[in-house]
Amino acid sequence: MHHHTKYRLLLFFIVLVVSGSVLPAMGQTVQLPITLEYPLLQRLVTNSAFPEPGARTTLVNEGNGCIYLALSEPVISEASGLVRLEMKITAQAGTPLSGSCFGSLSWQGFLVLYQQPYITGETWQLRFTTNRTELLGANRRPEQISQILWNFIEPRVIAYLDSLSVDLKVPVEDLKNFLLPLFPHQVAHDTEKMLDSMQPGTIDIRPDHIRVDILAEVEKVFDPESQAEPQYLAGADLEHLVVLWENWDSMLTHVVTLLARELLNADERQILVDVLLQTRHRFVEDLADKTITHDFVREQFVEAWQQLSPIFRNHLYDKKSNSQLLGYLAFVSSSDALLVFDKLGPTFGLEISRNGLIRLMQMLQADSSLLQYPQKTDPELQKLFQTNPQTGNIKAPLSNSSTFLESIFELFSPTTAMAAELPTFQEILKWQVPKKNIDRYIGRVDSVIQKALKQTIAKTIPRQQKTMFKQLIPALAWQESCYRQFVIRDNKLMYLLSYNQSSVGLMQVNERVWRGIYNRERLRWDINYNSRAGCKIAALYLTKYGLRDPKKTRTLTQPQMAGLVYAMYNGGPSQYSKYLARLKNKDFYQSDTLFNQKYKWVVSDQDKMLSKCLTGS
Repeated sequence: MHHHTKYRLLLFFIVLVVSGSVLPAMGQTVQLPITLEYPLLQRLVTNSAFPEPGARTTLVNEGNGCIYLALSEPVISEASGLVRLEMKITAQAGTPLSGSCFGSLSWQGFLVLYQQPYITGETWQLRFTTNRTELLGANRRPEQISQILWNFIEPRVIAYLDSLSVDLKVPVEDLKNFLLPLFPHQVAHDTEKMLDSMQPGTIDIRPDHIRVDILAEVEKVFDPESQAEPQYLAGADLEHLVVLWENWDSMLTHVVTLLARELLNADERQILVDVLLQTRHRFVEDLADKTITHDFVREQFVEAWQQLSPIFRNHLYDKKSNSQLLGYLAFVSSSDALLVFDKLGPTFGLEISRNGLIRLMQMLQADSSLLQYPQKTDPELQKLFQTNPQTGNIKAPLSNSSTFLESIFELFSPTTAMAAELPTFQEILKWQVPKKNIDRYIGRVDSVIQKALKQTIAKTIPRQQKTMFKQLIPALAWQESCYRQFVIRDNKLMYLLSYNQSSVGLMQVNERVWRGIYNRERLRWDINYNSRAGCKIAALYLTKYGLRDPKKTRTLTQPQMAGLVYAMYNGGPSQYSKYLARLKNKDFYQSDTLFNQKYKWVVSDQDKMLSKCLTGS
């Protein structure tokens, strides 16, 4: 393990854990553990000490194999408070003479070493001392071999493995260089003092990892009582934050799609969808409410990573490429560190910056240009929402509507979405709201909606919910746009844009929330595409959220279920529990009440009310 690049990647496997909600008092020592999980340690040992094909190393090979000793397939775990290193062993000890091998003794089985790790002072070398050994036969039961053969095996194997080390000096020094720029320059001196004070501490052997403590002296402590009221951003500060959030959203999208390529089960894939939708909806909501602070991106990062971290850890070690593996481990460790920085942040004013996001992307071996917030559709993101079994990513079938996500974006696949032409100007003009014959216009829009409904219901909507869904979509279009795809603005026919400049068209599909999944230009200019997108999104919220827990929603009436879907359509997955609470307390948002009114009008065929909406009467 003497390659500098490996150490730079290993740096970011450092997980900083500070116990308690407040840092220790001034001058106190904190413990910042370097955490080496056993799969990572096993991979590092394999790459360093077992470089031959099949994770093998040959220690002795003389006399055409007469004297031979080889180790292979190391497995590292914990046992009785020690590091347990098991490996296959093939040994032969004889006397080579005239091309022959005399008095040969041979054995094949497993050798187990029980080791105690230690740090070699300021050099930050993690080494292992062998406390005892154990021989196991091919059946992994204890076995004895001749003393002659054991005397040949033991000193060579132990000397070889005890000489191994994990050089933590470079990662620790790089860690300091990584941390320092994340803190504001006003406290650079205090930060440098803390980083310079780092020194090796104790080593704790745990069931799933080794923890090497870094001891650091902290002189500056956050006082919760002195924290000012949140300062909401405006003007240039808000514009800067919006750009930073777009960079963050691009990085999160990249992370989500990376994870989606793994062999995930249905629950894990649903978490990926949840995180992306929750994060984007929250930003849209807070931006509209003007309640965004400097800490917004950091807080979102912490919330998202708490949900994504278990998926990363469960599937990280499936990677065959060592560079990919170490890169992903680097990202995991940096992300874990930022969870702790959420506590350290108020102390030092820590903020996530674009440079910090670029560094995280570099750990993922991704081009930093991906942070540019592209508007084009993302094939990998679309695959996540499709969860197509043919991609090989499904470990378990989805419940209830297993065909839903397979078809949700079939109309918006990369080939179709990118190659499709936008409507002509003449076609767009057909959807201008006329001054006369409003009923005829309503009928034409309703035909578009019914066509989208037919395609969606046929594949995704459970039989018990079909009637409700048929009434939900017209009510949703009525509520969102009053059946309009276009409006006259500055004497020009333009697509309908929401007050917060983020949702467009007939179904008011939010461009930020569904970025990369739907074609933005077609959402704006193609009423049929917009209608289908809205239907699919509503179906997603019904089948994957509204019907996820029948115990909570089975007593809902059809209007109440429609209201629940509409609330999520507007505000994302978090509205599931919020709407049910409003329903229980009969304390509704104005949007809940207005939608419920539209839903009742659709059920009772009161189209005249829609005509009044369009004419403004």
